[in-house]
Amino acid sequence: MDLLYKRVLIAVAGALFLLLSLLAVIVTDLYDRDFPQALQVKSRLNLNFNDSSISVSNGLSELKTLDDEYRLDLVKLAPDLSGDGDGQIYAKLNDGTLPSRVNWFSGGLAGKVVGSERLASSYPDGYYLITGTAPDIDGFERTLEEAGVKVNRRDASIFDSLGIVVRERGFAAAVIASFALIATLALFWLSLRARGRALRVLAGCPTHRIHVQDLSGFGGALLVSAGTVAVLSTGYVGFFHGWVYVWTFLKALLTLQVTVISLSLLSALIMSASSWPSAGILATRQPAVKSLRSAASVLQALTFLLVVAAAGPAWTAYKQSASMAEEMAQWKQLSDQASIVFATDMSEMDQVEPAIGELVKEAESQGTLGFSYTYTKEMAPPVHFGEYSAIAFVNQKWIDLVTKDRKDSVLTDIPVEDVPDSMRTFVDEESELLGREMLNKENLTEFRFLEPTEGFRMPVGQGGGGDRLLFGDDFLIVVLPSVYGFYNDSSLTSMISSSNLMFTGVTATQKLLENHQLDATSLRDKGIQGELKVVYYAEEGILLAQFAAYVVWLLNLALVALIVAFTLAAAISALISALMKAKRDLPIRLAGESLVKIVKTRVIKEVMVGIFLVALVLVIQKPEAIGAVVVASLYGVLAVPLCHLFATRWCFNKIIKRQL
Repeated sequence: MDLLYKRVLIAVAGALFLLLSLLAVIVTDLYDRDFPQALQVKSRLNLNFNDSSISVSNGLSELKTLDDEYRLDLVKLAPDLSGDGDGQIYAKLNDGTLPSRVNWFSGGLAGKVVGSERLASSYPDGYYLITGTAPDIDGFERTLEEAGVKVNRRDASIFDSLGIVVRERGFAAAVIASFALIATLALFWLSLRARGRALRVLAGCPTHRIHVQDLSGFGGALLVSAGTVAVLSTGYVGFFHGWVYVWTFLKALLTLQVTVISLSLLSALIMSASSWPSAGILATRQPAVKSLRSAASVLQALTFLLVVAAAGPAWTAYKQSASMAEEMAQWKQLSDQASIVFATDMSEMDQVEPAIGELVKEAESQGTLGFSYTYTKEMAPPVHFGEYSAIAFVNQKWIDLVTKDRKDSVLTDIPVEDVPDSMRTFVDEESELLGREMLNKENLTEFRFLEPTEGFRMPVGQGGGGDRLLFGDDFLIVVLPSVYGFYNDSSLTSMISSSNLMFTGVTATQKLLENHQLDATSLRDKGIQGELKVVYYAEEGILLAQFAAYVVWLLNLALVALIVAFTLAAAISALISALMKAKRDLPIRLAGESLVKIVKTRVIKEVMVGIFLVALVLVIQKPEAIGAVVVASLYGVLAVPLCHLFATRWCFNKIIKRQL
């Protein structure tokens, strides 16, 4: 029987360690984004030369010299201008032995390694990776700081990344669920050992020896389970992701496993010490597990509280999973789009405004300009939105991009006379505030007003932060006949800097900059110290959507782990109650009383405590999550009486068969 229970313990612990291995996989993936393991990156630097004594034109040559002196093997991050994919360039400052292609942990081609000629027209500012085998990073950093260069350094440490990730809500929920489940397993183990421990106490065995025997058996079972999962998951990572990631993955996994096992042993020791069999229990021949009654009740209440508290966020995340998948697909549709980032101050932006206007005009004439700027109720000045939650200004190119995979029409035209007066006034005011002087109000009749059809959530760029997509089925869509004709140069410059304007193709966008003398070389000739950089529009959005998908997975897996922990705690608590009440329950049962009436009193007490805990959670829960909390509560209301019924019946049968 002990062997059977030990197998149950190993199996449940195995499920726990599988959850931890999934967490370690996610951490490894996110870590590899910042510190590509294929390049053996030691540190990541962000350099800013604006206030330094090193001139911008000489910055790269100085970095090359320092790179060679301090044996750094520096690699600068840059967008891949040779194609329209979502790849990245790793430009070496000096010759080094690096692979020509780089892959990420999650799969897919991440980028290629090129020579320093790729940086001929680039400023020295930006992100650099240190890949040298024996770099003097501290000396390099001191030299740059003495020259006035701002250095933001992050050393490659899976432990730092693990700490950052675990503090996020979804990841923290998985860790808390792990602790709850492992504490429940400790209680399960102690309840199995209670009778044997009582006999050893009665026989005069030293206390410390009993503790060591109990904890060694429990720890041994956990180590077997943890070791098995570690071997299997390491093989999976090696075969399907690459052996270069195995050590990084193992460090993350072993850190989580050691932490959880250590805390489980500590919790087992605390529960063991607090539930030590008293002389009275031994003398009166009471059940040995009686001493665990308090610990079992506290753990049952705690795990139930965690279940109902986690149900709301998990359900909300689950409902959002479909929209997250939709958002991920939308970002991938925009993977060939580029935006322009300003690395300059406001005075220099004023100087380039006319050229920006001409750039937008040319892009629009070529059909490569996408535009979306959305006002929500929180952003817009006091205006009555009516039935709409936002008003989005877009051009036809944006609509074509976000609806290109839709076979049916997903937008419905609205006659101008049906648009609320307040919304038409808002459009007029927008033109007066940000529009060109040549624009007359009569031109507004050329605008199209649309709204999403039922079942379609229109993606639009948020005003002032177009790199974040908003999805909604109650937006008023205003289609501009011409972006350049509607907005003045100052407004266009501001909207480019906030990523509300995007351009098709990184290479084509770089060509536009050159055509209008906005590339790095032309800006230097004009005495402008800043830079306009071409970046991928969707890259950050894809990463955020992927991270959100990870959170959904972990929140739901954490809820499952908590439900298992609560069920196990409730079963142990019910068994302890049944054993303690066995002498009372037996004659009542033999007299023909039903099991339901026998356990009614103890069930009512626990249900009342559960209702109080649910009320506490409902006070702080969001309205849309109340349904999930109620469902989780119903599970608890169902599980508690069932556990008591089965435990009481088990005890009765064991007594009848003289096995208890």
